[in-house]
Amino acid sequence: MRQNRSADPWSAFLAPPGRAAGVSPPGAAPAGERRPVGEPGHIRGSAAEPVQEDACRRVLGQLRAANAPLSLEQIHHATRLGLLEVADAVDTLRERGLVAVEREIDEVVRLTEG
Repeated sequence: MRQNRSADPWSAFLAPPGRAAGVSPPGAAPAGERRPVGEPGHIRGSAAEPVQEDACRRVLGQLRAANAPLSLEQIHHATRLGLLEVADAVDTLRERGLVAVEREIDEVVRLTEG
């Protein structure tokens, strides 16, 4: 009996039996393609958006309460969000033009709205 040995042992493990490697299941979107909101498999799911919006609200609230620029670490401790959640929220808020990130000793986040 002949055994199929690949140079990449994970390819046999990851590819389900009966499907060639690199072939996606029926109905799957091509890699990197976004599906319309509401369609199964879209990237920004309804569960992720409220969490992201909550993080943005908490970061904005903390910046308004402090009435001064804060470092990412200070926002992290004050909001009890994870550092990645804070960074994602700050990035989202920066894209919306609500905050600016400046480099002093550390990176600080400053409100841009009046």
